[in-house]
Amino acid sequence: MSMQTLNQLVARSIIDPTVLKTFESGHIDDVLAEMQFSPMLRKKLSGLEAGSFAEFSLLAYRMVKATEEVVRRVELPSPAEGLRDDRDAPGREQVA
Repeated sequence: MSMQTLNQLVARSIIDPTVLKTFESGHIDDVLAEMQFSPMLRKKLSGLEAGSFAEFSLLAYRMVKATEEVVRRVELPSPAEGLRDDRDAPGREQVA
């Protein structure tokens, strides 16, 4: 959700000049308050020091990327390997 919110902020900065003016005046927290960032992330983003909004966006991207939870994907076996485990390979002796 945070990455989507960051994308919305950057998109808004393209069409709304007040975002850039607010950033330049040092009050980016006012704009961040309108977005759906978590309070902790908003505080971290407000503390970023950058010379331009482009630099702020890059630093914010890195911060958001680092704080996002990794979505674990289901790992399926490769069709090339098949479903058999190596222990079930033919040629191994089995003890009854």
